[in-house]
Amino acid sequence: MNRRLGQTVVTAIAVLLAGGVSAAELSYDYLELRFVDTEIDAGVNDIDGDGIKIGGSYQIADNVHTFASYQTLDFNGIDLNAFEIGAGYMTTVAPSTDFVARIAYINGEVETGIGDVDDSGYSLSAGFRRMLRSDIEARAFINHVDLDESGGETSLELAGDYFFSDQFAAGLSLEFGDDATSWSIGGRYFFGSVRR
Repeated sequence: MNRRLGQTVVTAIAVLLAGGVSAAELSYDYLELRFVDTEIDAGVNDIDGDGIKIGGSYQIADNVHTFASYQTLDFNGIDLNAFEIGAGYMTTVAPSTDFVARIAYINGEVETGIGDVDDSGYSLSAGFRRMLRSDIEARAFINHVDLDESGGETSLELAGDYFFSDQFAAGLSLEFGDDATSWSIGGRYFFGSVRR
């Protein structure tokens, strides 16, 4: 991780942990649908792609949740499909603030006009979720992906959601890495126990 990204991480975490106390609780039982736009640094020219991501999370114990997602992106006729499944640990570190660590298995496929390429590996992430107010959640994560054929990438993810009700939220996310930058917009449906 370069120095500039490191400084951004420290600033994001400080902002996330600062602020007033909120009475809202965080939920790990949700389904989400997002539109994703990604730009890959390919040297001379950048490669742009967009598509959708479908995912969800489910809490299985006091401090443990499972999650999975499927993402498909179109890069001007080259399709990237990726499936991720994993587990996470979460613990409360301040009022309405959780530290979250996750590990997952990733399987991906690149479909071109002349053939398909498969790749697989793992991802690690760690960061914070915080309810800034009863209707606004903020997230800051460091993500690392390591694939057998494509290599590794470390990125910073910043995201926020606005809650229209206890069950529905919508928001934006931005992810900055050395070789790729992406943003997404979408919504989450929370089920199970009431969020607050």
